[in-house]
Amino acid sequence: AMKKAILAAALALPIADAFAPSPLSGAMPGLRAASTRGASTVSWNMMARRPFIAGNWKMNPETLDDAIILAKEIAKSSMTATAQVAICAPFPYLWSVGNEFKGSNVELGAQSIYFEDKGAYTGAVSACMVKSVGTTHVLCGHSERRTIFHNDDNSVNKKVLKVLRNGLTPMLCIGESQNEYEEGLVKAICATQMSKDLKEVTKAEMMEITIAYEPVWAIGTGLTCAPDEAQKVHEFIRSHIAKMYDQETADAVRILYGGSVTGETVDELMKRADIDGCLVGGASLQAASFGRIMNFNP
Repeated sequence: AMKKAILAAALALPIADAFAPSPLSGAMPGLRAASTRGASTVSWNMMARRPFIAGNWKMNPETLDDAIILAKEIAKSSMTATAQVAICAPFPYLWSVGNEFKGSNVELGAQSIYFEDKGAYTGAVSACMVKSVGTTHVLCGHSERRTIFHNDDNSVNKKVLKVLRNGLTPMLCIGESQNEYEEGLVKAICATQMSKDLKEVTKAEMMEITIAYEPVWAIGTGLTCAPDEAQKVHEFIRSHIAKMYDQETADAVRILYGGSVTGETVDELMKRADIDGCLVGGASLQAASFGRIMNFNP
């Protein structure tokens, strides 16, 4: 009940105020009141991070008309959500989908950008371009961009910095492949990606970044990462952020889980202390499923 009251209070504020430092607690951006999630393992003086549910439509749906219909349905379902919500839509749909989200609780995100502002880069899209059509979030380093389009950590780092410098919010995606998972390299991969992808990111800028942990082997494969297993990785990611910056920063950063999240799995995931939300793929293309995820039971 306390968590619902906290989230309801956060939702009642403008987005900027919901993430502003509290004059009473001195909380950092993204923090609100005492955590009730995972209370048995989380100190009562830690602050609750507002849950964040983001949908990634990838290269879907096939037409603008379909995208608008889906956006309308998601916008309607968002009105009862206490979590922050965003949809990362394909570039051609951003403007139209963004118009459907006006007046709702859904924010607009892009699935990637190129790290130059303009120039002879055929087929590329810049951060200032997506910002100009209303985007506020940008995925950086999604596993499909890394593997299919060969985005290495150097280019991901440049994207993160470019997104930040344009006043947008990066969502940095990290995670291991199935082979890396089977070889026990989960922590090493996540630590390496964060260290490289966050190069030259200041503490203040880190407060604006969302991390999305994607066990690549659990994306669209039918394989699942158990909630307790995901929690252990999220806990490690937070500890590595503390090593890179400090504990205050680590406690402020939201870490989302992205690995075939569904309406059936979201509740158990969101009960874990260090899972602050979800990056949702296929289920975000079904309005009813995504509506259930947005309105998870805390």
